[in-house]
Amino acid sequence: MNTARTTAVIVSYRSRDTIADTMIAAREAHESGLLECVVVDNCGSDGTAEYLEKEHAWAELLPSPENLGFGRACNLGFRRVTTEYVLLLNPDAVLPAASLEVMIRFLDEHPRAGIIGPAIREPDEGLQHAGGLPTPLRLILEAAGANESLGRRPIVPGGAAFRTDWLCGAILLFRKRLLDELNGFDPRFFLYFEETDLCLRAQQRDWELWAVGEAVGWHRNAASAGTGDERMLYSCIAEYYFRSRFYYLVKHHGWVLAIATEITEVAVLGMRCAWRRLRGRPQNEFRERLRAPILKLPPEPGR
Repeated sequence: MNTARTTAVIVSYRSRDTIADTMIAAREAHESGLLECVVVDNCGSDGTAEYLEKEHAWAELLPSPENLGFGRACNLGFRRVTTEYVLLLNPDAVLPAASLEVMIRFLDEHPRAGIIGPAIREPDEGLQHAGGLPTPLRLILEAAGANESLGRRPIVPGGAAFRTDWLCGAILLFRKRLLDELNGFDPRFFLYFEETDLCLRAQQRDWELWAVGEAVGWHRNAASAGTGDERMLYSCIAEYYFRSRFYYLVKHHGWVLAIATEITEVAVLGMRCAWRRLRGRPQNEFRERLRAPILKLPPEPGR
């Protein structure tokens, strides 16, 4: 009889070289009676599905006929969940069973907590930050050279839990009820900003977001995206990131502010570039931003 109260949803894309550690830790939680698991495979040609079928038949595998993008693939996995809690887990992230227990206990003790995230150690031994939900003002200040961690604070392993307005999507624990309320991720976000949008919508429904430092995970940042050449990396990150960001701004701040933010950002980056060049310290940030989408929305799903 299944007694697990949590189901992990993992979306894989070219993840054969990174998913083993993720699944080994997930299996430990499964064997402890804590976790069920659904893996949505967005790329069926890299051997991930074959590996999972051979080594982790305990997990449910959902092959996707096409690359649905992160948010839509997550929604496909969410629909398979019948447990009280949902663990969103990147295929290059690891959450030990003991940390999952801490997170489950936290949700049990905080009924208005809808989304929580653990402390996450990054590959360079850095720590994942929480907070700093994007706003037009924050984006312009960052373009002007303000501290990129504006409004953010690290989630320190072992540190006290704190409320926040944004959490990284690499490892998150949700109440299934919240996901049902919000209909999961907005499917128009193919990649990037889907968890940012969900964090904001959750707070608009009076759900709380918490960073829980007593739980600790690890994340090999952008491992799946890093499997291609530099041209693929640049086009992928720029194309999806800036289209998703513009859609997020339009959706939550309106067309006028969204357009003004992008135009102002480009102008500020141009002025910074000119100033650096005058001082003999040229940089490519402005040129790279001009190569990225400006004032462009992502296509609607199915188009």
